[in-house]
Amino acid sequence: MREGRIPGYHAERILDAVKRFRASWMHYHRPEDVNHLLHLFPAIHLPRGFMLDYLPVGGVETGWIFPYARREAATEGESMIPPELAAMERDRLAGKRGSGELRRLEVEYLYRHLTYEPSPTGLFEYAFFISELWATKSASKARDWLDLNPIFTRREFDAVVRAAKQVTRVMRPDTCDPLARLAASGGEVEFIVYQGGAWKRIFQLRLSVHADGGVRRDAGELLANLG
Repeated sequence: MREGRIPGYHAERILDAVKRFRASWMHYHRPEDVNHLLHLFPAIHLPRGFMLDYLPVGGVETGWIFPYARREAATEGESMIPPELAAMERDRLAGKRGSGELRRLEVEYLYRHLTYEPSPTGLFEYAFFISELWATKSASKARDWLDLNPIFTRREFDAVVRAAKQVTRVMRPDTCDPLARLAASGGEVEFIVYQGGAWKRIFQLRLSVHADGGVRRDAGELLANLG
């Protein structure tokens, strides 16, 4: 397993670009929005002649998107939507959330088309991008990601702690640079995040990149209890 740190300034630059995208995505039409997001992650690539698109699923309050990769230009008689997705009604797709069948569709029509540089930086960008992609225009899938504020520098870590009204525990890290462990297929990424809300805390977030391209998020070590 290859392990390495991603410079905090690189991670922070990507985060700043993502925050600008979040503030303006309503000005982009489908599918310009998700393709603009992809371009913010230089280590991730689609095959030549492919682009991202998505199916809106559900309503305003519970809606989410199902992203997929497709050819930029369709040949005569070819649909822009993969036949298997086009044949599946959106309410039926919504009912399959969390199922093995839906995961198969994610792998078939999204993950297998995406590649990233075989480096710690490439793995970090991929894990970050997949989390952000599923949160785009997705009211019901976004909360557990968008409520987290990544911390990539000790300056930012200290600023969050100083701004807290109550501090009961702090373990200041030696570095806030994200850590990536690159395996033969997939790997793990860890970085520090601040979570507001009822339980204000700073903790290590672990993103596991599976061999099929899926990404799972888990909470790791608690670094600061702020409320």
